Amino acid sequence: MIATETVRRPEASFRDPSGFVFELGGRIFRAVDASCLEVIRGLADQGLLAELIDAGRVVPTRIVEPGADLEALREAAPGAAGYLEHQRIDPISYPAEWSPAMLADAGIATLELQERLLRHGWSLKDATAYNIQFVRGRPVFIDLASIERIARPDVWPALGQFNRMFTLPLLLQRLRGADLRGIFLSHLDGLDPEEARGAFSPLGLMRPGLLADLTLPWLLGRLARRDPATTSTSRPACAAGPAVQLANLRRLRRKLRALADGSRRSTWSDYADTCSYSDRAEESKMLSIRDFLDQHRPPSVLDVGCNTGRYALLAADSGARVVAIDRDAASVDLLYRRVRAAGADVLPLCVDLANPTPAIGFRNRERPAFLERVRADCVLALAVIHHLHVSANLPLDRIRDLLADLAGRHLVLEFVPTDDGMFRRLTRFRADLYGDFTLQRCIASFSRRFELLLRRPVADSPRTLLFWKKRSSA
Repeated sequence: MIATETVRRPEASFRDPSGFVFELGGRIFRAVDASCLEVIRGLADQGLLAELIDAGRVVPTRIVEPGADLEALREAAPGAAGYLEHQRIDPISYPAEWSPAMLADAGIATLELQERLLRHGWSLKDATAYNIQFVRGRPVFIDLASIERIARPDVWPALGQFNRMFTLPLLLQRLRGADLRGIFLSHLDGLDPEEARGAFSPLGLMRPGLLADLTLPWLLGRLARRDPATTSTSRPACAAGPAVQLANLRRLRRKLRALADGSRRSTWSDYADTCSYSDRAEESKMLSIRDFLDQHRPPSVLDVGCNTGRYALLAADSGARVVAIDRDAASVDLLYRRVRAAGADVLPLCVDLANPTPAIGFRNRERPAFLERVRADCVLALAVIHHLHVSANLPLDRIRDLLADLAGRHLVLEFVPTDDGMFRRLTRFRADLYGDFTLQRCIASFSRRFELLLRRPVADSPRTLLFWKKRSSA
């Protein structure tokens, strides 16, 4: 379904017409109130809506005109002034799953959209990161209901939220090594200056890179709490033009680019260069997987433990729509940059399969869990089974069931035995509890839910590739 700040089904209670998004007949619609419908028509009449869609900045959208569709929509979501149809985006992702470069690009896309709207007399009334989704490595804005007629061209009311959702998390990630997943799972509306400033000493708050976006907002907020009279809720008329706001938008854009460019590398982001594979082993593995993908042509692929995405990109080249996950943000960052440059149909995400993104938001229904949102025709589980078994302490049968739940039809599993160098590295300081972790036991376990199609050793390596088809009763 399309990604939205709130995704609701038609049977859900209808409270806010401008936020009601639902699926009907496999298509995605939004019920809107009269003011939102007027805004969308205004954008369309200006030609700005078509311009933004053609540029890939906003999700393709049309106003549903009178006809058969309209009657069905009125029955599914009564009480709305009108309806929009959005192009389907599937699967959706959330900021807790993005790498630093993805979050920065989402912020930059928000700033560029605000600048474009500002020049045409419009503005964004909110700047949440949940208004962005990624399509082929590009951030796309999806919440057209958050566009309004501009009130004051010199002031952007959504600036505070923008900094909470983008600037401050990226500052803490870059300067303090903060985990974006942890920030967004515990702060749905982003990081407040009061919370962010605790990561820095009083002297550190005086550094130039923090003054405008952290230190000053924190001091002003503190002053307002002490003396509420210093904060006015009214917005007096102002004859100033948009020059000040435009200058600040451009400053923030430069800042986010710099923060993203400073992303750190990690042990796992360099894995392709430092792993125990020989060139011959890697070539053997690539050829086997390419042959399987070319033969079966899965329409969708989930690459688990994708690292920097060599096989995710291989799957995309075969015509699949790919979701590639890894727990290491630096590895996902590298893959995202490659996907962005190539325009590949790959969605890279920072997800630990042993501890995937939970359902979050109101009643844990506002934003579904990763395991609810993502399924694939084919799952690639390459060089990951030993991590799930050793690091996550999952028995083979639990690993099998997890992968079977994700795989619609096929599974490509790379078995890593206990005498493999990477397995020995994982168990270096652990008791030897893995004597029964054998290829034969793995095949016996997975055969309960999969049919083994092909068993192929990886040349010049103790590893084995196992190609499976999911049993119809599994």
